[in-house]
Amino acid sequence: MGGKRRTPDRSNPLYLWVAALLRDQIEAGQLHPHGSVPSERLLSERYGVSRMTARHAVETLVLEGYVYRNPRRGTFVAEPRLRFSVGSFTRMMTAADHTPGTEVLAAATLEPDPLVSTMLGIPAGGRVHLLQRLRTVKGEPIAIENIHVSAERFPDLLEHDLTGSLWELLQARYDVHPVKADARVVAVTLDRFEAETLGVKPGSPAIVLTRTVFGAQDEIVELARDVYRGDRTEFSVTAPIEASMVPFEGRS
Repeated sequence: MGGKRRTPDRSNPLYLWVAALLRDQIEAGQLHPHGSVPSERLLSERYGVSRMTARHAVETLVLEGYVYRNPRRGTFVAEPRLRFSVGSFTRMMTAADHTPGTEVLAAATLEPDPLVSTMLGIPAGGRVHLLQRLRTVKGEPIAIENIHVSAERFPDLLEHDLTGSLWELLQARYDVHPVKADARVVAVTLDRFEAETLGVKPGSPAIVLTRTVFGAQDEIVELARDVYRGDRTEFSVTAPIEASMVPFEGRS
């Protein structure tokens, strides 16, 4: 490993130190996707730790999605995580030269609960469209989208092709232009349905993105809850720093 080498943090278990060293090498490109991870014996000898410590380090990276195990061949470096921000899945993956895909899992028109009805401005007795989609990249399951939109505003939405960008459909068919989104990101574990749909084990880590999407008139266009695989995705955020957080001149 090039550059300054980490020293063990004695306040943490040694396996976390070894895991951090391997993580650094993966992120620096010194261990390549689908290349072999050093064996437990080699890690033990290289870093002067027990094989049990080395095993725990590798297991940590498996849980984090940095490496994967092939029962017959060994342990290998995983593909880099896909990077997302709050926006169109189709556009982001296309811009990154990935191939996005969509499978419609469910599409129905339902009676909304009171909160959804209020937020979407649905009149008394009105209905809501629920759209659930599996999003893929190069055929690999990545996320489950659960989307609510007003059936009063978009009455024939479910009759259209729902396998592309929903935002582009709203613009082209209804002249509705999503312009901003309020979002909340939380870490969760997958239930059985979500895990089976995404092709991972129940209890695997996931990222939930809850979105409220606004149109050009500051009206709420869409409510969504998107569940992303935690081992394959990460989110980037760019935001201004509040004035209260900027240190005064001369202070550190």
